[in-house]
Amino acid sequence: MGFYIRKGFNFGPIRLNLSRSGLGASIGVKGARIGMGPRGTYVHLGRGGLYYRQTIAPPGERPFQNPPTTTDELPEISSSAAQNIVDSSANQLLQELNRIKRRFDLFPLSVIVGSVLLVRVAVTETEWWLWTAALFSVVTIAICARHNDVTNGTLVLQYSMEGDAGQKFSHLQDAFRRFAGCQRIWHVDAGAQTSDWKRNAGAGFLERRSLISAAFTAPPKVQCNLSVPTLKARRKTLYLLPDRLLIYDSSGIGAVPYADLQAHSGQTRFIENESIPGDSAQVGTTWRYVAKNGGPDRRFNNNRQLPIMSYGELKFGSVSGLNEQFQCSVPEAATELSSAVAPLASHSESDRIDVSFATSQGRGFVRIGLWSSILIMICTVLVTPAWNAVANSDQQALQFQQIQEARQRLGQALSQDFLNRKVKNVTVRVADDKLELEVSNESPKAARRDGLKPLDRKPLFAKFFRSNTEPNLCALGFRAVRVTVNAGPTGEVGLSCSSGQ
Repeated sequence: MGFYIRKGFNFGPIRLNLSRSGLGASIGVKGARIGMGPRGTYVHLGRGGLYYRQTIAPPGERPFQNPPTTTDELPEISSSAAQNIVDSSANQLLQELNRIKRRFDLFPLSVIVGSVLLVRVAVTETEWWLWTAALFSVVTIAICARHNDVTNGTLVLQYSMEGDAGQKFSHLQDAFRRFAGCQRIWHVDAGAQTSDWKRNAGAGFLERRSLISAAFTAPPKVQCNLSVPTLKARRKTLYLLPDRLLIYDSSGIGAVPYADLQAHSGQTRFIENESIPGDSAQVGTTWRYVAKNGGPDRRFNNNRQLPIMSYGELKFGSVSGLNEQFQCSVPEAATELSSAVAPLASHSESDRIDVSFATSQGRGFVRIGLWSSILIMICTVLVTPAWNAVANSDQQALQFQQIQEARQRLGQALSQDFLNRKVKNVTVRVADDKLELEVSNESPKAARRDGLKPLDRKPLFAKFFRSNTEPNLCALGFRAVRVTVNAGPTGEVGLSCSSGQ
């Protein structure tokens, strides 16, 4: 039977409680109190043997941090920039690889600009031959750009191996194939020791990981006669060639000869908070929040059990600055890959690895011509809309001027017609799309007879216009006739124009 201490001190309505769990306090009267303690804030009610206790707020919890999902405050496990990891025996190869990596490809740019140009032509031009010519030009430029990018921007890497060198690299490929066959492969991005093991499922070391892929691929813009094992880490990509390890990142390309490469493997116990890989082995369990005795911490309501998995660990390092760490769901796969890398550092007299690389150097004027063609397409895309807008504006202004002149001529013709018919009290004016008639000295009787007061379309047109005048007015854009009688208020009569006029 365990002993414990509990002591209370009263200060009026305030009571201090001292127990093994810590210091607490409550306030209230007998039968009704509100308290705070190590287990949170609570309400306690009741008298005579019947009591009620309810926790209002549990004790403050820190976010759970387990090895696979920690915060970004952990120090990162990373290598130096690839351009600083230099292999002096491969200076010429690295210079050529960096030149090709930095080379700007024209094919994507030509496709994007050409597509925009074709859309522009399709929207603004109706002639089929213009569309056909634009399509032919864009396709031709894209094909030439692709050919130029491939011939002048691709390095051909050829390996020839004698003795046991080929067998060693074949063994590396087999080991990497089994490593790539693991259901889960992670890159360890950051890690650090922790003393807060109670809130981290009993873990003494925290890690932040990210899922990566492993496959056989050649480096970008490189054609190789071998299948190259490739590990794509978070910021770097590692290529395991027969004679050295290539490192690619945003800064450039570096290399480490296998004689300087330190490859280590091991087995690690990892507390898994995510889904469990199907090919991994579980070696135990733990709790999300662990008590001192290793059991669950009863202070946390959401405490759940977590599996402890056995994973493989693989580390690559070098004196020149390489420092990359990986995990896989099968420990034996990491051990086998590390064992396959080690023999590549040593060579017997019969072992020989010959490597040759070459890039075809095209003529400079071809690339200049492609750049010129792309710039012409860009100018066409940017300048054509502005040019068309100016041309359309000028054309619209000319059309408007011609229409206004035709309207003035029609107004003059109507005025002459009124004079010929001895209708001298009518003045004709043109105001945009309105034809104005100003009638003076008109008697009330004549105004009613001629459809002027009130406005009556049928007698108005019978008196002042010929039978074919209304279609001519509509053709010139007139939409109404305004009539002013004896300087009175202006009335308006609409024209019967069809939608096509």
